[in-house]
Amino acid sequence: MTAPVLAPVAAPVLVPTAPPMPAPTQRPLWEVGVAALGAYSPDYPAAGTQRWRGAMAPIVVYRGTRLRVDDEGVRGRLVNTGRFELDLSGAAGFNARNNPARDGMPPLDYTFELGPQARYRFVLEDGQQVSAHLKVRAVVSTNGKRSHGRGVVVEPELRWQRRGWPDAASQVQISTQATWASEALHDYYYQVDPAYATPTRPAFDARAGYFGSSLRGSITRRLNTTTAVSVSGNLSHHGGAANADSPLFQRKTTGSVLLAVIWTPWRSEATAQP
Repeated sequence: MTAPVLAPVAAPVLVPTAPPMPAPTQRPLWEVGVAALGAYSPDYPAAGTQRWRGAMAPIVVYRGTRLRVDDEGVRGRLVNTGRFELDLSGAAGFNARNNPARDGMPPLDYTFELGPQARYRFVLEDGQQVSAHLKVRAVVSTNGKRSHGRGVVVEPELRWQRRGWPDAASQVQISTQATWASEALHDYYYQVDPAYATPTRPAFDARAGYFGSSLRGSITRRLNTTTAVSVSGNLSHHGGAANADSPLFQRKTTGSVLLAVIWTPWRSEATAQP
């Protein structure tokens, strides 16, 4: 998957899953490892509170001829014309507890997203690539004991990336995207049921629609054959969002930063086909 790839809707806490390789001709068929993550991000999209969080995430890379799970995504090479591909897109987000605006309300659990992605790309010179993406993902929240469906998100994205810059072991990436979501996800973040209304937090009925837009940038560098580091930043703007009138909607603009160390010590002796 794209490193970094996983993120909560409109308040990205990006989880890298496969850092770029420094363009070797022989790469292992599979790699397995772990990523240590540190993120400073909002509690939820348009939240007024930000904080540092940490997590560990498993890393799996597979470079088969029919199925690939790597720094470009989960690709089941059934639809691949060279420029057009149909694959999978994923995202994840931290939980949020003890948020002042949500005092007395149920806490927000971890979120996970998965769904199809259509991608059209142009390969340029010097390791550069420009691609347009259309992602549709189902959202699930969980606290580890129970899970709930939270609707669907739709995200068009425009992405530029360059491998082998500023050195052969690095990759830089810049992207911009917009997000729309079904009512279930807006309810999860912005609805205030009458039972949780207070004099300063009136009841609010959330609706489906526009969530916000973001600008992201990242640089990932492989230190050796088993270790890579990644630094990324995200600026989100929620002006014009469908639920900007919610008392839980507190900031039109938020930012986040992610630091990650990715370690994949286990790998196959067999090598992948180009």
